[in-house]
Amino acid sequence: MKKRFLLPLLFLSMIFPFFADAKNLVYTNSFDFYTIDNLEITLTYEQLQISRIYGNELLVEIGSNNIKKIPEVSCDQETLKITSKEEKYKRGDKCTVYLYIPQDFQAQSITIRNVSGNISADFLKAQNAVLLSNVSGRTDIGSCQTELFTCLSVSGNTSLQKIMVDYFEFGSTSGNIFAELERSPLATSMISNISGKTQVYFPKNSNFEILAFTISGSIKMPDSQNQKNIPHNFHSIIGDGGTSLSVTSVSGKIEFTQY
Repeated sequence: MKKRFLLPLLFLSMIFPFFADAKNLVYTNSFDFYTIDNLEITLTYEQLQISRIYGNELLVEIGSNNIKKIPEVSCDQETLKITSKEEKYKRGDKCTVYLYIPQDFQAQSITIRNVSGNISADFLKAQNAVLLSNVSGRTDIGSCQTELFTCLSVSGNTSLQKIMVDYFEFGSTSGNIFAELERSPLATSMISNISGKTQVYFPKNSNFEILAFTISGSIKMPDSQNQKNIPHNFHSIIGDGGTSLSVTSVSGKIEFTQY
């Protein structure tokens, strides 16, 4: 009986060193955030994970199974750049970029582009703009504070939570869009989707105007008992009204929810 337990333990002790570092880090560098105003990240297939930390340095770590193909990291004219070397994804390539941003850091602008890799961020904060685009990868943003916020996708799903921005533009072709507004937009904003589902959550004390349109999809409002009664071209005043939020689709569902 003892041998049955000793053999698995011996096997695990032999292979554990090979998996001790799950990130498989091949690059680590830090930058003083007082010298950086902008973040510009352009990736092809790599995964991107952005997290908040304490301190006064931006930390970049890269985990990969091929150090020769990792993205280039540079700081030029007050802009921290992370740029993929690979134009196309090759089978077997694995790479994750970890960016740790101090809680007190606020960029002038943040630009992130990806093709097939996922984009994940706990918190994004910029004075002027946050611009995101992804082709087929998933985009998950835990919170965003800025003036202009754009997030565009082709087929990847998009989840945007705790949005505290002046105005925004979100769009997708076939991916689903989930948008949780922390407050009403201050200027005309829009969400466009072709076949994916669009869900918009907003506070009960919001004040804005909803303009919803779909060709063959459906529209559901918080107070609608039967969504079949809602026309494909819908207009509603939320609270005292104000700036307009336009949500359109071709065949996808549109849902509005108050919380």
